[in-house]
Amino acid sequence: MPSKHDLKRAFRDVYARVLYHSGLHAVVDRCMPRRLTILAGHCVSAENNAELPGDMKIDGRKLASILSWFARRYEVTTVGTGVRRLRESGQRSLFALSMDDGYQDNVTHLLPILKQVGVSATVYLESRPLGERRVNWSHKLAVAHERMGSATFVRRYLELTQDAGAAKAFEGLADESPKSSYRIKRALKYSVDVADRDRVLDTLFVESGGDERALCDKLYMTWDGARTLRDGGVELGGHTVEHHILSRLPASAARVEVEASRTATKRELAIDCESFAYPFGRSWDYDQGTCAVVRDAGFASAVTTHAGTNGPATDPYQLKRVMIDENARMHLLVAEACGGFDLLRRFGLDLSD
Repeated sequence: MPSKHDLKRAFRDVYARVLYHSGLHAVVDRCMPRRLTILAGHCVSAENNAELPGDMKIDGRKLASILSWFARRYEVTTVGTGVRRLRESGQRSLFALSMDDGYQDNVTHLLPILKQVGVSATVYLESRPLGERRVNWSHKLAVAHERMGSATFVRRYLELTQDAGAAKAFEGLADESPKSSYRIKRALKYSVDVADRDRVLDTLFVESGGDERALCDKLYMTWDGARTLRDGGVELGGHTVEHHILSRLPASAARVEVEASRTATKRELAIDCESFAYPFGRSWDYDQGTCAVVRDAGFASAVTTHAGTNGPATDPYQLKRVMIDENARMHLLVAEACGGFDLLRRFGLDLSD
């Protein structure tokens, strides 16, 4: 028997298809208040990122098609400009594309697409890979887990850790099921000591034959690449130094992650970033203290990874974004952007996925 969640997703899909294919999305768009819809991704599919999971990539032709569709109907802008324009008068609603982390394909593949369609975008830069050519813990985990397998990875982690809570965090995770990678990553995100995790992952990454500089050069752009984006009209934003979950850090460390990333971008690119992206971006990955740190660092807005649209009254430090990847479906994007799901919320029906 289908679960309540399955039924909600089915109704969401049917509703979105009706709006999209019937053209009713245009009617809803005119009836609903002006809004800013922000898409969020990481990579355009390319040879250098072939090993990254599907939820981090989108095919270039699909992305170009999405951007072209919205460019004909919405005011396509950057996140920083979109937040300002939302407070001004205007007829059309706003649409922005954002990409997180600063991957090489944003220069080699995304920028040509933006030029082809005639739009811009916002790219949020994690500063450590660009400057020090070092990758964050999640990439080291991916390499070590893929080469070791879950059972060996968990065994070696527990042998090396000095975190008394790690054994409980990894309980039942040493199987080789398809979901083991996700479950291990979640445990490392939320259930173990951060400093100890980074130390152990450094060791396991090297043990599994990882080459940090080579991996960084393969995946991430350089500061020269970021300058190419800047000169191509792309907005560049902050995304911390090394992608730590800010709500899990002491306040002083969180401040360093935010401020140092903005300082590095200003030093290398001669710009003052307007917008910031919280790493991972769920409500438990940042808090009100984090929002204050971002504001005090000089950012005018910050984005999350919670779906929805943004209006003039939306907290500029908790902007919603719609995630896109290889499974992005046009009818769902259109239903969100036109205010279709916002309309249903007015009647007490929340179809948030």
